[in-house]
Amino acid sequence: MTSALDVVKGALDALAARDWDGFAARLHPDVVHRTPGVPEPILGREAFVLLSRQAVARAPDVRFLIERLISDGDTVVVVGEWTFTGPEGRVRQPSVSVIDLKDGLIFRDLEYLGLAT
Repeated sequence: MTSALDVVKGALDALAARDWDGFAARLHPDVVHRTPGVPEPILGREAFVLLSRQAVARAPDVRFLIERLISDGDTVVVVGEWTFTGPEGRVRQPSVSVIDLKDGLIFRDLEYLGLAT
């Protein structure tokens, strides 16, 4: 059986490689991605993959740097930082995600984003 930590790391690796099929394979069909402050959650595997693809289209050099991973059963907390080039130059944005798995797949991703600098 694959651990929750392995599933999340695999999803992040697939995202970094722009391997959309590999990313989708780690998402539950009914995944919910929510960012506090954003009115509507992203619902479903296809919508989450589309959101990710659109983010890369807007900032092709976007990368996520993992600072820390904490795992407890079917929950993984990811602490890291998004980096990309914006209109004013290089941007760094801290991120903390609380990710819950269901049936061995990412089912809920609650991502808290800090101020971009």
